[in-house]
Amino acid sequence: MEHQEAQCVEFDYTSFLGASCSKKWTFLEAMSTFAPIFSLMWRDNIKELSTPQDRLWEAALKSLSASRSDESNLVTLCELAKYEGISQLKLVMPYTLDSDQIEMIKSKSSVQISPTSHEEFLIELNLH
Repeated sequence: MEHQEAQCVEFDYTSFLGASCSKKWTFLEAMSTFAPIFSLMWRDNIKELSTPQDRLWEAALKSLSASRSDESNLVTLCELAKYEGISQLKLVMPYTLDSDQIEMIKSKSSVQISPTSHEEFLIELNLH
């Protein structure tokens, strides 16, 4: 995906966990199961109207899972953010990440992570 300028967005992981547990299928998701070409045409049109933050949220709902580890989800989230052209991700967590978790995420996704407060982190994504 081609992007004009770098983006910085906030992702609230706590809200995501709540939303992912109560997610219901949308019309588009139901239709794409039966007619995949419909979803491709529809998504291309919708992408032009949505923000990188909205697209990241939607991609996260489809790709992350409450049954996987938070670290694994966060590595995937970093990859999704890179795909959307997001250069900085302000991550709000329900708890603070320990140094081992941060190092694992950094090594698997080639990002820089800096704590900004007790449960917030700034993730610098390498878009190149």
